[in-house]
Amino acid sequence: MQTHQERYDKWAPDYNRDVAARNYDGPEYIVRYLMEIVNSGKVLINPTNPDFKVIDVGCGSGLVGKGLQEHGFRHIDGTDLSQGMIVEAHKTGAYQTLIGWVDLNHPLPFFLHGQYDLTLCCGVFALDFVEPQSLKWLAQVTKPGGTIVMSTKTTYYNTYDFEGYYKQLQSEGKIKLVDCRMDQPYLGTEADGHYWIFSVNGA
Repeated sequence: MQTHQERYDKWAPDYNRDVAARNYDGPEYIVRYLMEIVNSGKVLINPTNPDFKVIDVGCGSGLVGKGLQEHGFRHIDGTDLSQGMIVEAHKTGAYQTLIGWVDLNHPLPFFLHGQYDLTLCCGVFALDFVEPQSLKWLAQVTKPGGTIVMSTKTTYYNTYDFEGYYKQLQSEGKIKLVDCRMDQPYLGTEADGHYWIFSVNGA
């Protein structure tokens, strides 16, 4: 049986074409959502500030990075489990640094801890990929006062206790829910994605 890494390594060259055919809206939606929240003043983010650092965790072929670049973000790094996907993300020209073989089921590399003003994670919190505890690793790489923007599939949210886990981290003073949108576009015609914005108090 193929691992997720093997599957995505094999899929990488055809990924963008295949997901476009399936109307994969997650990356476009998450960037649009972020910018709406920025423009509303709920989070203080200046995309064109050269010192403002973003990490796209589970960056895949770079669809989120391309969207961020179009909105003026200048320093974007990315990680992914699949080295094949990292190759595709590199082709976008959107990323400063890309790191492959990074599994979000484990803490991200220590040299990334506390380095980012904004952490994005789209499409990773899906069934059989990662557990809710991976939210802790996203908080760990985000600077105190920074922002996490992420998606969960509705099936994932309904199967795992994601709500319980984020509320636990919130009660511990590590993160705070800023905004969420439930049952939004993700894949095809189904509203099968939930999107979340957290502020990080310190991980």
